[in-house]
Amino acid sequence: MILPTATVDIAAPRHRVFSFMTNPDYVKRWQPDVVESTPLTDGGMRRGARWRVTVQEYGRRFDVETSVVDMALDQRLVFETSAPTANVQVEYRFFDRGPNTRVELVATLKPRGLMRLVFPFAKGIIRRKVVSRLVLLREVIEATG
Repeated sequence: MILPTATVDIAAPRHRVFSFMTNPDYVKRWQPDVVESTPLTDGGMRRGARWRVTVQEYGRRFDVETSVVDMALDQRLVFETSAPTANVQVEYRFFDRGPNTRVELVATLKPRGLMRLVFPFAKGIIRRKVVSRLVLLREVIEATG
């Protein structure tokens, strides 16, 4: 199931936004559910890179595996995550908007188990969470000048 595209405009050049989002040291600043992120491959952020990520959300703590499935410098970044309740693909697209950057996010979820039944009701909650993370991304990048 594809969620509606979410967008945010950030008052920073595209290269700075992309660099911030691809720096593992900054993940917790705009993804507050991330408790810990451990690389499983060498070479930093690149196609094929994988991480084990400990997440805490809605009172539950669990590990997921995330990998970069596509990456085009300053243009596109695609992650896949295998979580207990769903497999998720998240695609970020980056566009110039004058001196600013527009980030578009498209998420595709493949619910598993009980989540298949709950997903139609949880879709709005998931969408709000996605939008809130983009807003936090904007706030953190703009605050760091």
